[in-house]
Amino acid sequence: MLPADATFAVPPSATWESAVLTAARQAHRAALAAAVRHAVAAEALRVIEAELLATRHRLRAVRDRWIPGLEQALAEVTLALEEQERSDAARLRLSLAGRLRG
Repeated sequence: MLPADATFAVPPSATWESAVLTAARQAHRAALAAAVRHAVAAEALRVIEAELLATRHRLRAVRDRWIPGLEQALAEVTLALEEQERSDAARLRLSLAGRLRG
């Protein structure tokens, strides 16, 4: 699951206030908010990249192992069915030929 958002809290000031401190606190809160948004985005990117890597590995396994194995199995089954059909057709011909002679 991707991180969507995060919150942060800045405790109230326990010291005296001045215009400079108020501006510094506002700048600090804005920088902290940007850092939190960046952390959320960085974690989302990390999760997506990990999923992408796992998907690439699964795709490679399907392409390199599963598909060739399934194609080989299909070829074997197809060959077996064709041999069975030829065998059945030969038995049918022999059976018909025996009925016609006898």
